Amino acid sequence: MSAGIVQTVLVASIVSVSAIVGMQQLAPGPCRALRSSLARALGRTRHVAFLRTLGHWLQPREAKQGNCGSGLGCSSCGGCGSADPPPTGSTPLRLVPRELPRHR
Repeated sequence: MSAGIVQTVLVASIVSVSAIVGMQQLAPGPCRALRSSLARALGRTRHVAFLRTLGHWLQPREAKQGNCGSGLGCSSCGGCGSADPPPTGSTPLRLVPRELPRHR
């Protein structure tokens, strides 16, 4: 194996890992949904044990724990509690205009 091939494989793996980490930082929701769907597809009983183990490893942390506790029913991790969003106790935002200084 020549040094050029090793260098190409090494650079490609570094760029791939960097792209995956950057995607997880910039778009965590779609990445979690993608991991969850891939884990569900690999975790089916008709697959061999290695693929089921890989699917279990790919599951998002919230799905492994059973329930993320958000209660939003987002179905991204497969372990959401209810489909109804929790009631919000928010108050309306009141905007007060700022007094501008008068110049003489």
